[in-house]
Amino acid sequence: MCGIAGIAGRRDEDAVRRMTEALAHRGPDDAGLYADESVTLGHRRLSIIDLAGGHQPMAYADGALQIVYNGEVYNFLELRAELEARGHEFRTHCDTEVILAAYAEYGETCVERLRGMFAFALWDARARTLFAARDPVGVKPFYYAQVGDALYFASEIKGLLTQPEIPRDLDLESVDDFFAYLYTVPPRTLFAAVRQLPPAHVGVWRDGRWTTRRYWRPEFAPETRPEGEWVEALDARLRETIEKHLIADVSLGAFLSGGLDSATIVHYMSRVVDAPVNTFTIGFGSEGVRYDETAHARAISHEFGTRHRELTAEADIVDLLPRMVRCFDEPFGNPSAILFYVLCKLIREHVTVVLSGDGGDECFGGYPRHIGARLALHYRRLPAWLRRGVIDPVARILPENTRGFHAPRRIREFSAGSLLDPVDMYASWIGYYSADERARLFTQDIAAPLAGRDAFDYLRGLFRECEGLDFVSRVLYVDLLSFLPHNLLQCTDRMSMAHGLESRVPLADQELIALLGRVPSTLKTRGLTTKYLLRRCMRGRLPADTVRRGKRGFNPPLGVWLNTALRPMIEEYLSESALRAGGFIEPGFVAEMLREHRAGRRDHTWRLWALLLFEHWRREYLGSVCS
Repeated sequence: MCGIAGIAGRRDEDAVRRMTEALAHRGPDDAGLYADESVTLGHRRLSIIDLAGGHQPMAYADGALQIVYNGEVYNFLELRAELEARGHEFRTHCDTEVILAAYAEYGETCVERLRGMFAFALWDARARTLFAARDPVGVKPFYYAQVGDALYFASEIKGLLTQPEIPRDLDLESVDDFFAYLYTVPPRTLFAAVRQLPPAHVGVWRDGRWTTRRYWRPEFAPETRPEGEWVEALDARLRETIEKHLIADVSLGAFLSGGLDSATIVHYMSRVVDAPVNTFTIGFGSEGVRYDETAHARAISHEFGTRHRELTAEADIVDLLPRMVRCFDEPFGNPSAILFYVLCKLIREHVTVVLSGDGGDECFGGYPRHIGARLALHYRRLPAWLRRGVIDPVARILPENTRGFHAPRRIREFSAGSLLDPVDMYASWIGYYSADERARLFTQDIAAPLAGRDAFDYLRGLFRECEGLDFVSRVLYVDLLSFLPHNLLQCTDRMSMAHGLESRVPLADQELIALLGRVPSTLKTRGLTTKYLLRRCMRGRLPADTVRRGKRGFNPPLGVWLNTALRPMIEEYLSESALRAGGFIEPGFVAEMLREHRAGRRDHTWRLWALLLFEHWRREYLGSVCS
């Protein structure tokens, strides 16, 4: 796991050295640089495989090919054997050289043979071409900016912001996206000059021109098989996938929340690894005790005899929020990032690689909205008098502020959205500020250029890609290509790499996704049960209570923080004078939200959190010098 940076079309070693220094946290073990008259490549290394032989940039074919690479290719041993049979010779034992040889053999289609998480830039001196790629589900990041006929790239935006020639002008469409989703949508970022290569895309720079194309998308083609056959197939695939994710020459561990996904990973790790598995969980201290799952994690640890460590998140949220913003270089709305930051910092004291359960909900059907998608089909068949005369009025009078109890909110959202167009229904479930709310939120200078824009057009495009599937499968498809990479995987990457910790996500593996694409959605959700097939598979392999338990999530006591430790920051950042000085946010609408929230009439926790993040980011990044 590493940090990469470079410039195609220009030799500038000092510039690339500054870029890689900004990424030193991603690769604390080694640094390297390559330059010729047409390209400059920089690398920071976190040594995981072939500790002695994996220095980068790495050369191949007598130096004609040079690569900087961030990630792990889990099928590199099989691919290496295939390439050796075709006459390729290897000097090292690492996956980096295998990517170079695969490019030499297969050209740009080599990326379709890689199973893993990766972002790389490969310079082909003979073709005078830079070839870049990002893994299918977007575990690893790749940002770039074009300046004249040169292409700058880096693993994080902060690497690009070390270059004064890259402007910090705001991308208003990304501002709109952030308040809709609480993350920005590729290829845009909040910086108009900076773009991100979307997941499953490759980019080619040649003769001063940059082009991109998509090379992968998940296939959903449900097959009819007996349930027992699916259980056997899933068991075999989980074991094989997790075994591949254990390839390393350094110490490994696993996040253990006490939930089904992390417990599944620990189960299969215990079957493969001879020594006790290192497991880690985090508690919230006294103010978040009802969110705490350490007791459930402890039970799983006891079941499998892991070497378990319980960590407590007692850090100062006022101190952590600015650090989190600097890790992303954009406002990023998932508050679990704060917990991951603390957890990864402590885990790095014990291991270098950790396995995470990210991807389990998107692949197996673990969110309430996956149940809602199925129930909506039945709800639409109810008599109109029952829906409009009984259910809808009752749903509308359910309390808005439920102090963390989600059922009333979900019933109200389901009732309001279940008769909408499928995309609008989904958007109403996953969105934060609606289009009307965003129109009121922004000042006229910001709102006017955005008039008529639909932030959810991105989702509409994804829904069009999977037309013909049942609605539950379409929701899973969209989650897999949007919420998973842009929210969860981005969070995991930034928070782990902030501490030089490699996080792997076996439940987002391409081969596992391919298998689950053939599983009917009726085996993913059944009745009110999420992750039906995974629960069926793990029955008898995990404690019964773990298999039965519903999703709790990995969220901090955000509402408590907003009313306690973060209240002074809210009073300062969201005051009328501060917002007017900033020029982006309409103070009157914010004041209205604050009154409703504090009176208990509506729960604006997530909206206020998003505003706080945006205003902090605006102060720190717009018009300032990145350090």
